[in-house]
Amino acid sequence: MSTRAILVTGATGKQGSAVIDALIKANTNLEIIALTRNAQSPSAKKLQQKSPKINIITGNLDAINDVFQRAKEVTRAPIWGVFSVQIAIGDGQNVQSEERQGKALVDAALSNGVSHFVYSSVDRGGATASNTTPTYVPHFASKYNVEQHLFNKAKGSDMTWTVLRPVAFLDNLTADFFGKHFSTTWQMMLAKDKKLQMVATSDIGWFAAEAFVKPEAKEYRNESISLAGDELTFGEFKTIFERKTGQKLPTTFRLVSMFINWMVKELGTMWRWFRDVGYGTDIARLRAMNPALKDFATWLETESAWKTR
Repeated sequence: MSTRAILVTGATGKQGSAVIDALIKANTNLEIIALTRNAQSPSAKKLQQKSPKINIITGNLDAINDVFQRAKEVTRAPIWGVFSVQIAIGDGQNVQSEERQGKALVDAALSNGVSHFVYSSVDRGGATASNTTPTYVPHFASKYNVEQHLFNKAKGSDMTWTVLRPVAFLDNLTADFFGKHFSTTWQMMLAKDKKLQMVATSDIGWFAAEAFVKPEAKEYRNESISLAGDELTFGEFKTIFERKTGQKLPTTFRLVSMFINWMVKELGTMWRWFRDVGYGTDIARLRAMNPALKDFATWLETESAWKTR
């Protein structure tokens, strides 16, 4: 197989960097074009050191045609694949910019002859519900709209696609204040018997890499896959953390978390959806596809700020 190039958006973010790590580990002849807003940032420089297969370019998803032009300038290989991820909260982004950028990237991929497009979206209550329900969470609905745009635009074209629908990130449990807020909000918002599904971003990367390596496989060709690695109540989450780390689960004052969720309405709305509806991923099916899929305990031991190996 001749060398092909994969354009990875959000290359220094959690998901983009996980995709790059998985592609490198797969040891394919795929060349990686890593899109970042600042090629001189410490995270970009660290990324560059991972592999000679990585070409870093600076660009903005609001100027996506310029991004493709720069991508073509750093490689002779055709831009065969695209990994698409956008953010809706933080860094001046919102649900409107997320949807605009996501749709524009689909259009640019088609006009530039991309063969396979992998879009990172979100699970919205399981496979059936995700296909038909935007939900009342704005940054879930924006992803639904991008999905629909992809399906409609790719229909009748030569471009195939895979939509990944991850649930809440295990990586949200950080050792800083953000992790304390995550734990506290979970404890406040969800009933004691209500489970929350979670996934390691490294496993999102694994499935994305598989979709690029095996684009014709029935699991990935024009298919949507919800991604989760564990499903826990808050009590189970707390017990596993404290057993594995020997420490108390990091939390903060409830009043502080309530204020943050009030100020950042997207977050409060999302947690209400977790309480009222919740994710619906078939974890057993995913584990059959990837026996190394991480549960919370494994993630704590291998990838978290409290890792022991």
